[in-house]
Amino acid sequence: MKNINTMIKRLALVLVGLVAAFNMYAQNEPIIAHFMYHTHIFNPAVSGNTRDIYLGAMARQQWVGYKEAPSTQLLDAYGYINKIRGGVGLVIVNDMLGKQRNTSVRVSYAYSQRINDRTRISLGLAVGMLNTGLRGSELRYQQENDQSGIYTNQNRFKAYLNLGLELYAYGFTAGFSVSNLEQSLDKSTVFKLPRHYFGYVKYDWNINEKVSFNPGVFVRSSGFATQAEINLNATFKKRVTAGIFYRTVDAAGVLLGVHATKHLFISYAYDFDFGKMSQHQTGSHELNLIYRFDGLKEKKTFYKSSRYIN
Repeated sequence: MKNINTMIKRLALVLVGLVAAFNMYAQNEPIIAHFMYHTHIFNPAVSGNTRDIYLGAMARQQWVGYKEAPSTQLLDAYGYINKIRGGVGLVIVNDMLGKQRNTSVRVSYAYSQRINDRTRISLGLAVGMLNTGLRGSELRYQQENDQSGIYTNQNRFKAYLNLGLELYAYGFTAGFSVSNLEQSLDKSTVFKLPRHYFGYVKYDWNINEKVSFNPGVFVRSSGFATQAEINLNATFKKRVTAGIFYRTVDAAGVLLGVHATKHLFISYAYDFDFGKMSQHQTGSHELNLIYRFDGLKEKKTFYKSSRYIN
């Protein structure tokens, strides 16, 4: 136990250290404030480290007041199946930015291995399709007849491949994943999103029966741009959740959620931009719904996702 705790704490310190070192810019993969509740959309291994079944939906409107601002909608479902010793999942994401739209549908499987009563490691793979649409006829270029320009509306499909690993031990969760696994940065185009890397560390800290804290660090990189986010959520009496977050060189915000029933969680997040876009918009809004179905219980302790406090 001591060695496992030491290993995870060192990984957490590495990721926290990265936050101060990274310069951040916009990314091709969607940015969401509820990342702690939807790590499965970035890492298919998540479904192997939970015992229940989760259904989630989220909608984000970024940079309100800015014409053709980014917006994201997603459906997220996963659960553990004992007979196959792992979890299965489904993710549907629609992400729009200006004249471009990316829609992906993928399914995943995660093989889970118990190390001891409070430690599990999971390896996941997601496959699917990515559809990219571009309204090229509406694009305007500084130089007329630019040979590299796109002047017609186009719609293309591409295979999607994502690989991830997640370790849970004694309240800590650490994960790492790679999306668009087969697509290198130097050969990427507007229709071929480059490889993205994701890393995160979270901790479930139950102070007492009335209060629990869930700090986390999330880092993403596409090679040419990297971004990190620090998140701290607190849950009171297993009913109300409040949180704050900071996204480097981009935004900061607040999150408020309520456990409407034992199984239904509803939350809202608002983040305000302090970068170059701050004068042209009034912030970003995000609405999140999660419903949890109880899974089969085991006599031994089994990790429950930190997205839901039980």
